[in-house]
Amino acid sequence: MSPDGKYLYFASDMPGSIGYDSNDEFTKSDLWVASINEDGSFGEIRNLTEINTEGRESFPFVSKKGILYFASTGHQGLGGLDIFASSINPDGTLSLPINIGKPANTEDDDFAFIINDDTNMGYFSSNRPGGQGDDDIYRFVQLEDLKDTCEIILTGTVTDEKTGLPMDKATVMVMDANNNKVDQLITKANGKYVFKLECGKQYFVRTEKEDYSSDEDLFTTPTQSDFLDVPLAMVNEKIPVVDCDDIAPLLNIKDIYFDFDRFNIRPDAALELSKILAFMELYPQTSVEIRSHTDSRAPDTYNDVLSEKRAQSTRKWLIEKGINPSRLTAKGYGERQLVNNCSNGVDCTPEEHQLNRRSEFIVTGLGQYSDCD
Repeated sequence: MSPDGKYLYFASDMPGSIGYDSNDEFTKSDLWVASINEDGSFGEIRNLTEINTEGRESFPFVSKKGILYFASTGHQGLGGLDIFASSINPDGTLSLPINIGKPANTEDDDFAFIINDDTNMGYFSSNRPGGQGDDDIYRFVQLEDLKDTCEIILTGTVTDEKTGLPMDKATVMVMDANNNKVDQLITKANGKYVFKLECGKQYFVRTEKEDYSSDEDLFTTPTQSDFLDVPLAMVNEKIPVVDCDDIAPLLNIKDIYFDFDRFNIRPDAALELSKILAFMELYPQTSVEIRSHTDSRAPDTYNDVLSEKRAQSTRKWLIEKGINPSRLTAKGYGERQLVNNCSNGVDCTPEEHQLNRRSEFIVTGLGQYSDCD
């Protein structure tokens, strides 16, 4: 009931509910309000469309100060049912719902919130760990008046950018404008997070997880109580490899080419080698065999020596960038493994010959393996 006794707030899954589905046995309820006439009969019944979602809204309670508390699975929260608050305006409309945050809300179901505004004491139900059974009743004392406190509820979901699936066990942290950590949590299977922040300040939220690229967002909070939804997405940087795999197609690496009769690292080759460098830094347990090849436009013996110099030059470049020498082997194959028919005596274009002046990178060291062909 509203404090003046003129309105009744209730939950129902009747037709007209946003979450209503006549074919669904578990139709989700909405919140409704009915006016109460002077003779006690009910007047107009209205769906509270400003706060209802396609999820479940239920357990309404109106405090003496005119704040509607309710539980919802549709608004962004920590998980399951979360408790939200919305101020009832003089015309009967409702303000934007605010997640009341921790410690009332958890990653489990939290609902049936009531409070005595005179004593600031209240109760709610929850199935959080540490109770006596499934749903337990908890008592609390409210230390801050919701109407007098300006706070921002930051919510979001961390997902895998490629699959769109929520990320479990991702670290989410909030930093202030001076790069000081404000709060941090580890996501559960639903990938959701929620933080309570101050109004009118600059923050950035960042998420990290092993083998994934990080994602972050910089924002400034509004100057009045509100909630912000900041989705975060991470990319899995790990690439499944096994012994004897050629890295080039896995990392979309172009062939490492050399100028005719030269073994220096060209700028375009350095760009591709940086991908090899990043791979070896990401996979510190791997080793790589560098294979260098020439074209046929020189004596076979000379090409053996030239390809060996090219392989060693490539190895040296990676070592200079910080890769342990023990993780790199290099071998020149001369013109013995051509990729086309441009062998001795065959008339080919310069472009066709260049295809044979290449390097390959073979992964070793991931497990038991024999010599790679």
